Amino acid sequence: VMGMRVTKVSAVGQQLDMVVRRGVYAIEQWQAKSYTRRGPQGPHNAQYASFWNSAFAALLDVILGCIVGAVLVAHSHEVSTWMLNALKQHTVTSLQQTIVWLRGWPAGLKLNNGLDGFLAELFLWLVHFWTLVFQPFTSCMRAVVVVAGYSGFVGGCSMQLAVISDTLALTTLHTYWFYMVATRIFHWQLVTLYSLFNLFRGRKHNVLRNRIDSCDYDLDQLLIGTILFTLLTYLFPTVLVYYLTFVGRRLAVIMAQGLLEIMLGLLNHNPALYVALRVRDPRMFPGGVCYDTNSKYERRFIEAAWHMPGSPVRLSRDPIPLSARNRMNVTVLHMRSLPIPVSALFFQYYQIWVQFSAT
Repeated sequence: VMGMRVTKVSAVGQQLDMVVRRGVYAIEQWQAKSYTRRGPQGPHNAQYASFWNSAFAALLDVILGCIVGAVLVAHSHEVSTWMLNALKQHTVTSLQQTIVWLRGWPAGLKLNNGLDGFLAELFLWLVHFWTLVFQPFTSCMRAVVVVAGYSGFVGGCSMQLAVISDTLALTTLHTYWFYMVATRIFHWQLVTLYSLFNLFRGRKHNVLRNRIDSCDYDLDQLLIGTILFTLLTYLFPTVLVYYLTFVGRRLAVIMAQGLLEIMLGLLNHNPALYVALRVRDPRMFPGGVCYDTNSKYERRFIEAAWHMPGSPVRLSRDPIPLSARNRMNVTVLHMRSLPIPVSALFFQYYQIWVQFSAT
């Protein structure tokens, strides 16, 4: 898509890639499981747990997808009508009401009437243009619901969530446009104010050395710069209010998509079987060893038998050594395996949360 990978711009493409990778990985796991069955017990346990956890996650995903898909297909008309009403209310009607509210004195803030009216008319026209463009696609909403329902029978509930995520991204595309327009205007005004403030102080930005140097301006330059700086300073609150409004809208969409991504992660990387096997047999998940003193062999002595090389070591209960040359105290250590903590099974969700926080 315009030089970009489909998995970068589409949740459905990303999920299809995940399904293909899951199938290839399952085949590799089955082959490795059959090969390690004849080898050591440790690799066999790891392949056993990994293979059956992947199979259980895929089965659970398909079962949930079949249940949700049957409901969506049976009630496609009601679901599509509810989705259209919700999208119209939250992406068009409420946005128009917010812009009309900003045309007055929002929360008692006295904005610049000229710039406020211009920005309000601009964004209202964009909302109206979006409704005209999106109107032909409203008749396809029922088909989208049916496709999402049937996709659950093949790709599971995760595929349905991916379809919902892409639908949300397409239906809120105009809010992204508004966010970009408001961001560009806000950034342009901030850069201009910074440059004029340096002019007002008798300084300028040295592009070659990337620093602020002193500069002697003419009287006309200082006068024009001061006037422009004053005008932009008084216009800045109006631009800031519109910028914060559309940033809030954009953050709401990002949070909704992030919630869908978290649900996708829960379905694609479900460690339920790992947790069950960890509770049933902790020895299948070794995380280290621990050494303890064995109380069974307290107050024991070892007979070194220095005069007989290679003779077996004997433990004695006699607390009084007969000779310091061939008897000494001994501490018997007991080594036991420590399983990994249950929290370590959820490291993938921590990585997903880190990626979501970074975006």
